[in-house]
Formats: sequence, C-alpha cells, structure tokens
Amino acid sequence: MQKFPPTGRNSNKNKEINLHSVVSSFRIDQIFINNKGSQMKKFNQSILATAMLLAAGGANAAAFQLAEVSTSGLGRAYAGEAAIADNASVVATNPALMSLFKTAQFSTGGVYIDSRINMNGDVASSITSTMTIAKNGSASQRNVVPGAFVPNLYFVAPVNDKFALGAGMNVNFGLKSEYDDSYDAGVFGGKTDLSAINLNLSGAYRVTEGLSLGLGVNAVYAKAQVERNAGIIADAAKMSQNAFNVGSEEDKEIPKYLTSQDKSVVSLQDRAAWGFGWNAGVMYQFNEANRIGLAYHSKVDIDFTDRTATSLGAGVIKAGKTGNLTLTLPDYLELSGFHQLTDKLAVHYSYKYTHWSRLTKLNANFEDGKKAFDKELQYSNNSRVALGASYDLYEKLTLRAGIAYDQAASRHQRSAAIPDTDRTWYSLGATYKFTPNLSVDLGYAYLKGKKVHFKEVETIGKNVMLNTTANYTSQAHANLYGLNLNYSF
Repeated sequence: MQKFPPTGRNSNKNKEINLHSVVSSFRIDQIFINNKGSQMKKFNQSILATAMLLAAGGANAAAFQLAEVSTSGLGRAYAGEAAIADNASVVATNPALMSLFKTAQFSTGGVYIDSRINMNGDVASSITSTMTIAKNGSASQRNVVPGAFVPNLYFVAPVNDKFALGAGMNVNFGLKSEYDDSYDAGVFGGKTDLSAINLNLSGAYRVTEGLSLGLGVNAVYAKAQVERNAGIIADAAKMSQNAFNVGSEEDKEIPKYLTSQDKSVVSLQDRAAWGFGWNAGVMYQFNEANRIGLAYHSKVDIDFTDRTATSLGAGVIKAGKTGNLTLTLPDYLELSGFHQLTDKLAVHYSYKYTHWSRLTKLNANFEDGKKAFDKELQYSNNSRVALGASYDLYEKLTLRAGIAYDQAASRHQRSAAIPDTDRTWYSLGATYKFTPNLSVDLGYAYLKGKKVHFKEVETIGKNVMLNTTANYTSQAHANLYGLNLNYSF
C-alpha cells in the first residue's frame, strides 16, 4: 500500500491523477501598435491580449481555458478534482488536499491534444464609394488547430501531521491556431500561438481531523504570436483603386499597402509578460470513504508588451506607436465530491463555474490617445459538470472513466480565430503501480464539439468603406492522450 495521499478512491490508496482548447472567440483583426520611440518598439498589449483570447476555445475547455492539469484527472474527465488526492497534482486543483499526504511525492508528465477543427463557409469583400465593387471567396479551412503538448510538474512535501507544502507548473490557458497565409478570410483567421504557464507555491493546514485549508500564490508567464493577413480584401482593393482616390489621405494608402493576400495586416511576435494571482481551497473528510472539496482560483491581470507590431485599423496603417492593453484571465470556483461505495469502486463529481463575464471587451489606444483596437467580447459565465468513477481491479491496477459537459463562453459572439463551442468529454484512464513508490498514469479522452454557425464582419476605411463579411460553420472534435509518472519518497 502506498504511503501517500488518498487515492481517487480511498484515503490510503494511491489512485488517480486540459493546450488545446480550441480557443475562444476573438479576433485580432486589426491592430498594429509598434514600438516605442526610436529603437524599442513597444506594442501594447492590445495584440497580445487579443492573441490570448484567440488562443483558447473550441475543443477542450470554454474560451481559452485549459483543463489538462494531470493525466489521472484526464481519465475521469476531471471529475472530483477538488476532492481527490491521487498524486501531487493537487497543487493545481485544491491545495487543501496536500494535508492528506503522508510522504513527499513528485509527479510529472503531460497531455497531448490532437484537435480536429474544421471551418466551412464563404467570405465576401466589397468597396462602397460612388459604386459598389465586390469580391467573393472561400472561408473554409481544415484542421485549424495543430497538435499540442500540455506539460505539468508537481511536488508535495508534508512538514508534519498538520502542515504541508507544494509547488507546481501547469498550463491553465493557451492554444495555437493556424490558417494558410493566403486564406481568403485572413482578417478573421491567421496564426495565433499562445502559452500561459502557471507557477504555483502552496501550503495546506489540517485544522481538525476532517477539515483542511489550503492557500497558494500563482505567477503566470504568458507568451504569444499573432499574425493576420489581408486575404480577399487585397483583391478587392486592387479591383477598386480608383474608388480609394476619392477618399481621405488614409484611404488612398490602403490599396498601396494591400499588395497581396499574404500581406500582413496584424503582426505580433515574441510577446512575454507576467501576471500574479492566488488560489485557495477547503476540504472536509467525513470519513475515509466520503470527502468534499471547494477550490477557488483568482483572476489574473496580464499587461503585454511588444517589440514589433503591425496593424491596419481605423482605416489607417499605423506602426511604431505605443499602445496599452490589459488582459484579465477569469477567476473560477470548483465544488467536488468523492465517495467510496465499495472496497473497489468509488465515484466522484465536480461542478466548475468560470467568471468569463469579466471579459466584456478588449480595447487599446495609441500613445496619442487615439483608438487602436476595440473588440466587443460579450463573454458569458460558463459551467462545467463532470461525473467519474474509479475501480481497483487489483492491488497494482486502478481503472477509471468519466464524462463531462463543458459550456462555451462565447455563446453570443463567436470567432474563426477561436471557434469556441459547447463540448462533451468521454474519458478512460488507468494507474499502474510498479512498486509501492512508483506508479504511472495513462489517460485518454474524446471531445465532441457542437456544430455552430456564425458570422464575422470587418470594416476598413474612413470615407471609402472596405467591408468584409464571412459566414462560418464550425465543427470540432479532439483526441487527448495523457501520461504521468509519480514517485513518492
């Protein structure tokens, strides 16, 4: 018998342990904000933040939130996360659970996400001045989100019978989406690469035999790349150069800049920024067979900076200017339960609520006060419910399964960059103990997204209006594969 935390099933058994999400609905449409003054070009966080929003949504969790914090959790669709102490991943779920550990434990591994997100539809771009000129194209693209690996690393060490410390690294938010450089609807979908690595230090205190509290601090390191190209609007501009000549000085420059479909209209790279937050948890164990837990993770504000940026917005090409934007990662609350029904069978469940409505809009301004970017998000708070079970087939092998339903955050406004949708999880997993101290977790989940239909509209120009409209149908599913190694000292 393992000498560390209660397993997903029992308090003296070792039992259990989400990068790609397909991102949530934001586009980076048009922002260029470049460096500051002479040599350093600083961009505001406008693009970067937009980037983050662009990198998270469709297949794994709502918007750009990730659930993949462990492999044991993957095998039960992350049911019971705030109440199960299978291994050191409790650092990322509910720090109060660290009080259940009898010996120090190390856990590391990750989840590979193989996403299949297909966009189907059409796009049209038109110039309106003294006459209307239109250009039609395709907004279809297959496999817009490439495979990604979401790593994790955790360590828990009990100090005494009442107090324990833990540290960990995981990814709570992030993703990557890619459209072709010459994609007709390039102003809506391009390349978006986001990673938000969470570093955590936590402590747990056993107040009574059944009640434990936990508290932690989080440092989030975010990095992103965003690219948006002209697509069909370059063709429309070529067809109607004379139309722009009757517009403002800024209008006249547009066809000169939009020389090809792969011409960049938004560009942001090598973005890096830090944000800080905290998390807390409580666990109450009625007996070894029944336990409930409640965990809270605070919001995190991230201010982005940029070295190079380009943007075609507000009808004018801007570069070498400074802008500012703060992205708020939402806070979330999770309630979980664990119940050992027999010596071998346990059930667990979770309800997770994420405060996405904090993200009402994204906006950025140039250093002269002029608007560089303004994007209505209309995100809604969302819920995730999960139910799972664990079964000890024999002393060395534990099997688990789970099902979950994850509600989209971008229910009122969607985007090709982040095709967020409601999704259902179907999961299987196992833990095998090679020795009393060494075990390996294996997990698999199939995520099926709900088909969604939506429209995106973009307007460029002042007096001469370049209007682009895309109609989309998005279909998404994903296969997730997890592997973690656990060792107790």
